[in-house]
Amino acid sequence: MDRVTIEIRTDGEIRASEIIADLRAAAETLYFPMKLVGFWDYRQRLHLCPHEERRLSCPHVLPKEDPAHVPYETTVQRDRKGSLAIDFPHAGTVVYLR
Repeated sequence: MDRVTIEIRTDGEIRASEIIADLRAAAETLYFPMKLVGFWDYRQRLHLCPHEERRLSCPHVLPKEDPAHVPYETTVQRDRKGSLAIDFPHAGTVVYLR
């Protein structure tokens, strides 16, 4: 999977948006015609989980030592054909596109 980091620094009290819809719009605009296939919000521990959509237990939040743990990026690549991970460090979020 290719990786891009979009770092937004501000000097002052104004902050860049951390809303997933805004991050999605920015990522899809920069890498048109690619579309969102997943995201991982490290701060809130939220993600778009294909397993939970199928009403299965989520293997991504298990401890890494657990044999049932599956890295989220592996699932995005395999199940959603994701090919680009865009990291927004200011928001603590990675957006995945295909």
